[in-house]
Amino acid sequence: MRRMDNITREKTETLSTLKPVTADTTQSLLDRLPASVFAPYLVTAVALAMAYGSSFLLADSLRSAGFQASTAGAVVSTGTVATLIGSLFAGRLAERTGILPLVAVSALVMAAAMGCFALIGTGGLLLAYAGGLLLGLGWAIFYMLAPIQLIHCLKPSARLEALTLLSGSQMVGVGGSAPLGHLIADHLGGPSTAYAFYAVFCAMAAAFAILIQRRLRDQPQLPMVAVALSVRATLSILRAKTVLPVIMMSLAACTFAGLSTFQSLYAGSRGLTPDIFFLTFTVTTVALRFSVASMIGKLPLERLALALFVTTLIGIGFLVVNAGSPVLYVLATVFFATGYGLTYSTLNAMVVNLAGERGLSIPVASQVFTLGHFVGAFGFPFFAGSLIAAYSFDAALMVMAGLVVTNIAIASRIPWRPRMETETISRFP
Repeated sequence: MRRMDNITREKTETLSTLKPVTADTTQSLLDRLPASVFAPYLVTAVALAMAYGSSFLLADSLRSAGFQASTAGAVVSTGTVATLIGSLFAGRLAERTGILPLVAVSALVMAAAMGCFALIGTGGLLLAYAGGLLLGLGWAIFYMLAPIQLIHCLKPSARLEALTLLSGSQMVGVGGSAPLGHLIADHLGGPSTAYAFYAVFCAMAAAFAILIQRRLRDQPQLPMVAVALSVRATLSILRAKTVLPVIMMSLAACTFAGLSTFQSLYAGSRGLTPDIFFLTFTVTTVALRFSVASMIGKLPLERLALALFVTTLIGIGFLVVNAGSPVLYVLATVFFATGYGLTYSTLNAMVVNLAGERGLSIPVASQVFTLGHFVGAFGFPFFAGSLIAAYSFDAALMVMAGLVVTNIAIASRIPWRPRMETETISRFP
């Protein structure tokens, strides 16, 4: 016990003697990552997001192995629990190993998950649940830490562009996973073969992570300290102005989770097909994230967030008034995708820059932000389902519109500031 107290005292003393990261340090950071680093980083994001999105194939894989397709829901729920647990410990592990080595490990964990899914036919349901557990754990580590690595290398003014491209790559992977999986399954031997391909993709992502680590050694970076998601550090984010982007992201995630989970009910009530929504949303989001990333990085984050929320509200409004027009359905989805599709990276950049200005832990701010997203995305469907059962999907739509109005009100109260370099960064970055 005495030894643990000494270790804790030494760590506290070390942190307390760290010099603040000043404007000089900020200026030494990069305006843009070298292509030799950023390109494989984005490829890694695509590969791992593709493996995460492969859960859409799980029902087909279970059915072809002779099990009930409905079991896929329980397997995915296991993965959700693992995601939440992994999210809480990712930062603590990264503090000891570094981010990129841990990303490589998470990629191998996800490769193992893909292997479990590929072998369901011979190993049974136990392998399916093991795969769900490993998939959730591996994805949580990557999803929590991937933005932090970019934040630690880039100036505040360069973060939004990089985070937008990262989220775009993840959307490419998730959105392209099912079509590619079905293509492989139909022509090369079934769902098991598709999962074998995804396992190879994850192994390649692990190799890329190690390669990126070597290439980043000579690049300026913020020190990797105070990354652990402790209660004290979390409360410091929630008690400061940094809580505003966290709240806004959680509310925004509610709207997306509600629309995506129950889109078939909405489409059925209007005589439409939900495929229109998902295809339009994916294409619009991916196109925007890759085409405007460099431009939106030049805009004030507060005003950009406000504009995105207004655009999101317009999209939901079109969904409310649509009586069954496919054209209006597409238009509504384009507006919603434009608003929500750029919200995550915008608010993520906002929360870490606010944390830096206030001397709070930037990695913890990013992780708390991601947890806020998880709370909305995982929690709202239960509430929305109860609301739909008691009333109708239109009632849930009105609640979602109300959440967006709340975000507009919050964003309107944030003082507007011209885009500028952050003068001071976290004492414990």
